[in-house]
This record gives sequence, C-alpha cells and structure tokens, in this order.
Amino acid sequence: MSTERPRICDSRTDTDRFWALADQLQEQTVGHASDMFAFVEQASPQRLFSLLVQYRYFTACYICDIALLIARMHPGKIRSFLADILFDELGAGDHREAHPQLYDDFLGSLGIEHPAFDDMALADNVSLLERARASLIDPARSIAYGIGLRGMGGECVCQIYLARLYRHLILNPYVRARADKIDWKFWDLHVGEHDIAHREKFRKLLTDEVARMEPDAVHALEAGYRDSMKAWSAFWNNIHDEATKSEAQPPGRRAAIGHLDFGTPVTQRSDQQIAQFHLAIGVHDLMAARQFYCEVLGARQGRSTNNLIDLDFYGHHLVIHQQPRDQTIGNGAFGSAFYGETVKVPHFGINLDWDSWSALAERIQLHDYRFIDPPHIRMRDLPGEHATMFLADPSGNALEFKAFRNHDEVFAVIFSPDTKDIHGLDKLVQSARDHR
Repeated sequence: MSTERPRICDSRTDTDRFWALADQLQEQTVGHASDMFAFVEQASPQRLFSLLVQYRYFTACYICDIALLIARMHPGKIRSFLADILFDELGAGDHREAHPQLYDDFLGSLGIEHPAFDDMALADNVSLLERARASLIDPARSIAYGIGLRGMGGECVCQIYLARLYRHLILNPYVRARADKIDWKFWDLHVGEHDIAHREKFRKLLTDEVARMEPDAVHALEAGYRDSMKAWSAFWNNIHDEATKSEAQPPGRRAAIGHLDFGTPVTQRSDQQIAQFHLAIGVHDLMAARQFYCEVLGARQGRSTNNLIDLDFYGHHLVIHQQPRDQTIGNGAFGSAFYGETVKVPHFGINLDWDSWSALAERIQLHDYRFIDPPHIRMRDLPGEHATMFLADPSGNALEFKAFRNHDEVFAVIFSPDTKDIHGLDKLVQSARDHR
C-alpha cells in the first residue's frame, strides 16, 4: 500500500485543513505549557531564574531569524507585517526598548544572583536554535516553510508558552513579594493586548495569503509549522528538566550562542594578499561535530544548511559535511548538495585573492589539465558569493580554489554593507575562461 500523502488540489479545502491542524496543535501546546509550568508557582528563586534565563537566548536569535526570513520573501502584506514586527522587536528606533533588552531588564529586576549570561545557555537549546536558522536560510526550503517555522512559530506558538508561564509566574511567593520592584514591561507587551493583536492580525493576513498558495506551498507551510511546534516543545522541555533536576544531578552542558559579525568590512582590492587554507570533510553526526569543533577546539560557526556547516578554524576555512549513513568516514568520496550544485567531499584547497586565483586558472589551462568544474561563480547574490574551480590530482584527490567577491564574507550569513559596491567577479571568471 502506498504511504504517499494524496495531493489536495482544492486550495480552499487545503487552507481549511491547515487551520484545523494549527488549532489542534495549539490546543495541545496550551495543555503542555500548563502542565510544564505548574512548578513555577512554588519554585525557589534559583530554580525560577534557571528557567527564566533560558528564554532570553531565543529573544536574541529571533530578531536575526525574522530579518533573514524577510530578506528571502517577495514584497507583500506578510513581508511588510513581519517587517513591522522586526521594527517593534528592535524597539521602534530606541535600542533601550528592544525586546531582548526589555527581557534583560526584567531578569535584572528579579534581584537573583547568577553567573554571566554568556555561560548559561543550554547546549541542546543552542543546537535547536541553530538548526532552525539553518532550515530558515536553506535554499532548498521554500518561503512558505520559513513562514510556518519562524512566522507562525515565533508570533503564535511563542505567545502561548509565554502566556501560560506568566500565569504561574505571578503566583510565585518570591515574585509576589517584590512585584513592585520588577520591571514588567516585556511581559506587558507579550501577554497583553499588544501581542494578541499581533497574533490575530498575522493569522488573518496568512489566511488571505494561503488561499492564493499552490497546494505544495500549503504543505510546506504545514511542515514548517510542525517543525516549529516540535522545536518549541523540545526547547521548553530542556529548560524544565534543567530547572527541576535534583542538586545531585550534574548540570546540563552549556554553549555559546552564535552571533552575526556586523564589523566594518574591508573592501577587497586586486592587490590584497589572501591565502587561506580550505578543507571540506565528511562527518557522521553534524551537530556532534559542530559541538566538538566549536566548543572543544574553539572554532566559530559561519553559514550552515541541513547538511553542512562552515567553520572559522583559526582563520582557515573548514567545512564539515553530513556523510551519508551508509558510508564509512575515510572510505571513498561522496557528493554533497551545496547551493544548487553537488560538490565532492572530501576536498581541500585555498581561498585566494582575485589576481592569484585568475593566474592559477590560467596556469592550470596552460598545462592542459582538465577541470572537474571549470571556473564559475557560485552563490550569486548571496552572502559569500565567490568564484570557484574544481580539479583532481593524478590520484583522484579533489581540490577547490576560490576567490570571494568580499573575503570578509567567507563565514558570513548576511551581506557586509559594502558587498554590492565590490565589482569584478564576473570579469574575473570570464577572463579565466578566455584562457581555456
């Protein structure tokens, strides 16, 4: 018997089915949240803070995720509405009113001693946030999936958990005793009419938009929403388990939250000397490898998709790829999807400046050596756009050589401000091809 889900061609029927599912999942979430947060009413100040502090890491990631989702969307009412939400999250022009800052003000007003925030994020939740972002920017995922994952997941599902948490929080004896000293502004925005109005408006706009979507887009929206619900459940379960474990149990692993580097880029000139080692390898477990390279060895994470993660490894360019489960590490190469191409892993090479890359391409061609992938441009109009060429040595080892439009974007997930002002990459590749 076939297990393939039948395709629903009636958009109205598809829309009604989706909202029926959304309502059902939200009802389940209300019950889950109510049961989970019941202990908050009698929690000690330390356990209370252990739970409350973990949400701050989502508030920081959410702003970047919404910005990335907006960047992928076409102009329309939902995109404009999400832009309004982003503006609101950022404090409507006043950084002191940005929602992450308001939440930190709330935590500070609780008057509970705690370690530095940078040392408190649960590693499992950091992985959940990073996987969600990887899915959000994955070119293989549709915009509809992203709307379900972070649009509905951020505005609708998040509000349910916060509202239920607040109901139990205000009954806690410690909180009641110092209620007049606590900064409640964050909660006023997120459990009052302000956030409810956001949720209702988003649902109405999305209903109008879904009615115009193709069935496959509605299915992608549903998939994103389901993934969001699963992630939220896991996120809060991790927090609950940590806050309620006995003192005899060891604390959960901590991890640093990845951040986007908004530093001022240096415009790349043709005489700039760049020679950066590049290595791509296969790994059995992508998240376990990320933890090892980032937390144990100190690498910094850059771009990521469902099957690969870019790492700044002491200034060099290391990429870990999820190896197919039926292959053994070190036993042959495999193809890995990469922004519309398939690249051979493992491979190694060098990121070069433009002139050196062009000279190397000419040198290879003068020796009449054949390319696996001839000089071309990859990731056009995306952060990290670059020229690339692939070839193999006589033993079959794959090598890749790159020249980035802006070398500051080797590990970036967003454009540097000056990227669009840097020209010459197309001319560089054309020049390399002319020497063939």
